[in-house]
Amino acid sequence: MVGEKKITVFKVGEIEVKLVKDRKIYMPSVATRLIAENLHDLDGLRVLDLGTGSGVLAILASKLGAESVVATDISERAIRIARRNAELNGVEINFRIGDLFDPVRDELFDLIICNPPMTPSLTQLHRFTWGGVDGRLILDRVIDGAPNHLRRGGRLLLPVVSLVGIGRTFRALLERGLSPRVLDYRVHPFGKTLYRSLNHLKSLPDSDYVYDHLGRICWRLVLFEAIKT
Repeated sequence: MVGEKKITVFKVGEIEVKLVKDRKIYMPSVATRLIAENLHDLDGLRVLDLGTGSGVLAILASKLGAESVVATDISERAIRIARRNAELNGVEINFRIGDLFDPVRDELFDLIICNPPMTPSLTQLHRFTWGGVDGRLILDRVIDGAPNHLRRGGRLLLPVVSLVGIGRTFRALLERGLSPRVLDYRVHPFGKTLYRSLNHLKSLPDSDYVYDHLGRICWRLVLFEAIKT
């Protein structure tokens, strides 16, 4: 039952999304909020949420008027918790277990949302945060597959951290026939994992970071909207 675990509330504007807390799945982060604050004009749209985690963005899309929402995740646990969260919020989401676009073969959408794992590391981390050695293991697969699942005029919302190459990502989107623009931007301090990986990050050709006014090392986060023209 939902009552067996604590409930947290993710709020965007006047909309609240209730979520079961579970440390073994991806819970809302700064990137999640960046996407959530830029979800607009969803009335009547068919939405795909790739790597749904807790299901928060799929639930929010439904509450914002999407006609239908499909949410995928490779983790059975994540799908199970996300289903409970959808029930908790009184919305209907089509949840499917599988790797990225595998569960939606031959299907087209008006909007694809994805917050891929992008933490670069030589050693494997949690699946919901590790992006491979250069951080682009999942990101590049999302960019490659998105045009095949977007209707003409459809949009991909994709946050990208500077540690994996913002410029490189912009070029990759263009090469796949998408028209990208930056919707929003954040700066966030390194956590313990990134501090431990600093020497590795310095070795990556596309990695970039900045220092804030307190002298802390920070990564930049850019939210791309890429339209299929």
